[in-house]
Amino acid sequence: MSYTILSVLFFPPLTFALWNLQCLLRNYRAAKSMDIPIIIVLASGDNPVWILLSTPVLLVLSFLFGEIDIVKYGKPGWESKNKYKMHEELGDVVRQVSPGHNWLYVCNAEAVNEIFKRKEDFDRPPDFGARCFWTQHIYRADWQRQRKITSAPFSDKNNALVFSESLRQAREVLQFWKSDKKPITSTDTDTRTLSLHVLSGGGFGKSYSFQESGEKPEEGVEREIHMFNYRDSINLILENCLLILVMGPRLLGYLSGLVGLPYIGSLARVGQATIDFKDHMTKMLVEEKAAISNGILRSPTITNSLIRASQDNSATSGLTEDEIYGNIFVYNFAGYDTIATTLNWALYLLAAHPEIQDWISEEINEVLGDEDAENVDFRVVYSRLNRCLAVFYETVRLWNPLIGICKSTSLVPQRLTVGNKTIIIPPNTRIETISDTNDIQELDTQSNSRISLESFKTFPKGSFIAWSEGSTLSGQKVQPGGIHCSYDKLHRVEVVPNSGETHQDTRERVKRVVNDNVVVLLLQMRERTKERWAALGGGLEQSRLTAGCGSCFFGVKVSLQYLTSVNP
Repeated sequence: MSYTILSVLFFPPLTFALWNLQCLLRNYRAAKSMDIPIIIVLASGDNPVWILLSTPVLLVLSFLFGEIDIVKYGKPGWESKNKYKMHEELGDVVRQVSPGHNWLYVCNAEAVNEIFKRKEDFDRPPDFGARCFWTQHIYRADWQRQRKITSAPFSDKNNALVFSESLRQAREVLQFWKSDKKPITSTDTDTRTLSLHVLSGGGFGKSYSFQESGEKPEEGVEREIHMFNYRDSINLILENCLLILVMGPRLLGYLSGLVGLPYIGSLARVGQATIDFKDHMTKMLVEEKAAISNGILRSPTITNSLIRASQDNSATSGLTEDEIYGNIFVYNFAGYDTIATTLNWALYLLAAHPEIQDWISEEINEVLGDEDAENVDFRVVYSRLNRCLAVFYETVRLWNPLIGICKSTSLVPQRLTVGNKTIIIPPNTRIETISDTNDIQELDTQSNSRISLESFKTFPKGSFIAWSEGSTLSGQKVQPGGIHCSYDKLHRVEVVPNSGETHQDTRERVKRVVNDNVVVLLLQMRERTKERWAALGGGLEQSRLTAGCGSCFFGVKVSLQYLTSVNP
């Protein structure tokens, strides 16, 4: 009996360990043939189970063996802290071996540009969509067909709608922060709410008030049918993406009827949210199709634009309903955390560096003048906010929520030239690019009477890729639009110093906090610090606010590299 019990307890984990060891040896042999530096890690960085378990496992290994490569490069999100240092030590191309996938890290502008140009040779990993609910229909071989169709919603008309919604939401957030006399420690949560509301309102025609973000689900017939409205269901899903990836939406859906039970109730709520969100998407699709069929003009949204674009391309195969559902979810997923986290970081950069706030304020005052931001033309304003865009790009460059853009060789080996060396990349290799823009210049924040002559400066192709490549990249202007709206010319933000702290001490504290990142599904900050908002100018009485969230710190070496000043 005791032997049977021991076998049941130890045989599965032993078998799992041996299987992983076999996979590791197989992948190591494949990597060895490339004749480039190799780093061995315990698990692939995109493994959701490893993301959950990595911290305690690596703590034990660190205690026993110190900061070995398995510890240094095995933690999800290590790229954020290490940045290009690995490539300084080992070269432009490094192979990371794990039992799951082999990863190739490339830090060479010409090679990276080549990877993105060869879309058929280096595509997105084919199994990314298989792990995501509703997205398996868009991560297929015909992705390029879908991409052409789905780029239609991101016209200037739609971007202007998102910009307008961003302004409205940002002002509501600011009023909320200013009106609360108590210390506020929810800036990270508030930027997430702002991001979600901008996406749902500007992108999908579901407008909500920030002040009512904690409202109860609507009553009446809709409340009887669904536990969660559109916003609350997608919010729960996005906040629990890692859990859904591990357990699967189908299993969680089975638990949806157990909401009232202890312990399992929170899982059941997530399961119910997946069911409700699918229902909301279906209803939204039916309503938009009916409006289009009846010739009813509605505000441009991602949903009706996808339907119209699909119908216009029906002769050459438009989108199926499942593909539309998948794209709706992906646009929510891709925009939600990235906008919220980047805005979060940028706000705390500004809080730690008032001189940069002044520098940005000069530009906003010149561009807007006495005009209210709500009355300006998005197409005109966006192209003139070069300083705002420079700070935004620098935020993404140094702390990118996505960490990197993953490509894959799929089933066919590919040849790639890196510097003076040509390598053959084996099949099923993940490829991640690391920014080689480590030449940071000092930011000149002196007043510039020629702001109108400044232009946005970009790096050479392949040296820094914020989202992806291509002038028609879907949603490229949506995220900057969302962050620009928060730079109000009448307000300033600063970090609240602790007792006895100097301004430099406060900056260093913010630096420590912002560098303490953790991967949940995307990169985000672990801890919180405090800031104070002040309303300035126009006779406004100064108001104080204490807010908390992760913070952003560049040091004084920021974004001059993105700005070209043309002086006559």
